[in-house]
Amino acid sequence: MSPKDLPERALILAGGLGTRLARRVPDCPKVLAPVAGRPFLDVLVDELVRRGVRRFVLLLGHRHEQVIDHVAARRSGWPAEVTFEYSVEPQPLGTAGAVKLAARFCDRRFLLLNGDTFFDLDVAALVAAHERARPLLTVAAAEVADADRYGRLETNAAGFVTRFREKDVAAGAGLINAGIYLAEPALLEHIPGGRAVSLEREVFPALLAGGRPIAVSPQSGAFFDIGTEASYQSFTDFLETHATSLGRSEA
Repeated sequence: MSPKDLPERALILAGGLGTRLARRVPDCPKVLAPVAGRPFLDVLVDELVRRGVRRFVLLLGHRHEQVIDHVAARRSGWPAEVTFEYSVEPQPLGTAGAVKLAARFCDRRFLLLNGDTFFDLDVAALVAAHERARPLLTVAAAEVADADRYGRLETNAAGFVTRFREKDVAAGAGLINAGIYLAEPALLEHIPGGRAVSLEREVFPALLAGGRPIAVSPQSGAFFDIGTEASYQSFTDFLETHATSLGRSEA
């Protein structure tokens, strides 16, 4: 995959409070939680840099100063052409509200990532699925053994999402939203302004209800979130055993 095929920017949602991790990481925002001796943000950025992404926008809120200071201190460790910009919420705006606030950075196709999930992403497959379907949004999806915690994606044979299901204690194995999206600038026209808005609970269901297709890119890469103490520890263990192949910039 050539660099010209990649989106110009990656936006990382990094404004979460991290309340469920407060005991393990009480003094920093969730995106800076240490995993295998490194801040989680560094793992995300290094993986995307390794895949060719060079421009990052961090969508910040809670303790944003710590994130900005960390990037400044770590800056020399990334290639010179890698850039960082910031959008800071004046108050919590939800996942969609944070994207709306950052509209000035969304004038071209962009990657959007949750700042508390790791997915061993095949960027080329995501871009290919998006190019085939030409939707406003393509979701990277992970196949997991137990989808009850996340809620599953229902899809059709044409490669589109038909339903975002709520969490279901009897869900079992299934395809889930991995928290990584390839989006077009027109997506922002479907996000209300002036209030907190959720991508997952409001914007995505409204797109489907309005007949706007959402494409899906099913992938087999390893998926983790760090939203709970158990999943945080699972990813730490995973990264320690895969340090030579994942999470390190090759630039």
